[in-house]
Amino acid sequence: MNNKILKEVNKLIKRDSLTRTNIEGVNLYKTTTFLPRTPLTYDFCLVFVLQGKKIAYLPNKKFEYDSKNYLVVSATLPFECETIASKEEPYYCILIDIKKEIMNEIISSLCKEESKKCKAVKMAIFQDKVTKDLEDSIYRLLKILQSKEESNILGESILREIFYKIAIGENAHFLHKMFLKNKMEAKMTRTLRIIHTNYKEHLDIPSLAKEEDMSVSSFHTHFKKVTMLSPLQYIKKIRLNRAKDLLTRDNLQVNETAYETGYESSSQFSKDFKNYFGYPPKEAKASFEIL
Repeated sequence: MNNKILKEVNKLIKRDSLTRTNIEGVNLYKTTTFLPRTPLTYDFCLVFVLQGKKIAYLPNKKFEYDSKNYLVVSATLPFECETIASKEEPYYCILIDIKKEIMNEIISSLCKEESKKCKAVKMAIFQDKVTKDLEDSIYRLLKILQSKEESNILGESILREIFYKIAIGENAHFLHKMFLKNKMEAKMTRTLRIIHTNYKEHLDIPSLAKEEDMSVSSFHTHFKKVTMLSPLQYIKKIRLNRAKDLLTRDNLQVNETAYETGYESSSQFSKDFKNYFGYPPKEAKASFEIL
């Protein structure tokens, strides 16, 4: 990203924090501190790094994204993330929730030839290059965000413009497929949403497979292609990330949190939590980071 973009983002965010903006679903983040690899969950969003670098880790796969490459998370996905930042070179990023109705309209309007240009990316998370046109759109978004009136009037149009440029990106194949009702990518996206919404309930794999008219073996195979995780690993990570939110943001006790995230045993919950985050649930508040 160029210096004029950094100048505009500095008008909107003054300290290390997550900053909500005048457009719902558009947030800014700054840190001057290196953040080591830690679990988190992103849900259907774009991440534009303006300065610094992030590294996202999935089993046997990692993504490095910076000012030249943006990240698209096209489903609810738990992974681990490391942030490269310092006082001399702070990390800045824009987080944009993808509005499904707008993206669906855009992809439905694209000609089939445009869709065929996209590489056959199978995963629900991918990177793409920041083009000069996209950089210009981000600059204008930051300018609009400085005015509540302009954000209200022009916000949706600038987001639509950005979503269009994402949809015609070289690696946007998965994004296109997930909006086609009967495609495998769409089936997996629906399944991830069911898990994300009903994580505290008993979720058995045969029932999830049957919901999408799939065999259990086929369901496992395609689920892992999309998330790099088995269904049971995914369910556990969604529950544990939600548990961290309940402990840190809602101040629930450990026993309450275990129950609220579908655990029958508080001791098993504490064991899984420590294995995943590296500290016991009772220390979650002290270890809390916004991102």
